[in-house]
Amino acid sequence: MIYIGFDFSCNKTACTILKNNKISFKFWPLELDKKSIEKLKEADIDIDNRERKILGNNSSEKFRYHIEMASELTEKIISSLKDVIKNEKVIFGFEGSSFGSKGDAALQLAGYRYILVHELSKSYGADNIYTYAPMTIKSIAGCAGKNNRGKDSMINAFSKKTIDHKLNYILKNDPLILKKKTNYVPGIDDLVDSYFVIETMLEKI
Repeated sequence: MIYIGFDFSCNKTACTILKNNKISFKFWPLELDKKSIEKLKEADIDIDNRERKILGNNSSEKFRYHIEMASELTEKIISSLKDVIKNEKVIFGFEGSSFGSKGDAALQLAGYRYILVHELSKSYGADNIYTYAPMTIKSIAGCAGKNNRGKDSMINAFSKKTIDHKLNYILKNDPLILKKKTNYVPGIDDLVDSYFVIETMLEKI
């Protein structure tokens, strides 16, 4: 059995893969800077840095832009995962939208995610795809209490785990490697969130 957990977004999609009791990470950022890429590669993260397409001015051109960007992201993810899954049984988990999410950004995110989920369901079956509320995932990570919801709370929870992966080792022993000044480089929070989607699946399924 392979478990694949996603923290999905339009610009920083990350996933954790649990296969043969080994953890690995994949990351599909949009126009991530070179220094951040180097830091993430130091943590043994598989990165496919995407380029932004030309965004037009009118509504039709903007609509086409997002369809193209969403489709390209889905194609990259599906292609990358084929090398991992092969003929094995696989289960996917996603973090769902926050309660009350609304506006263009929320609609855009849902649209991108549905394109990916649709393609995954065609290849692997809709019954093998699960979605969990953000608060459920935070609860599994031990970050649901109001005193433990800071920006880096999930990262701190991950660093306290004992996981055979360089990302965990660095966050536990030398987190400055993955920081720019005081903040973590883009993607660390997304990768960690995707890991806790795995933990949520293992507990809930």
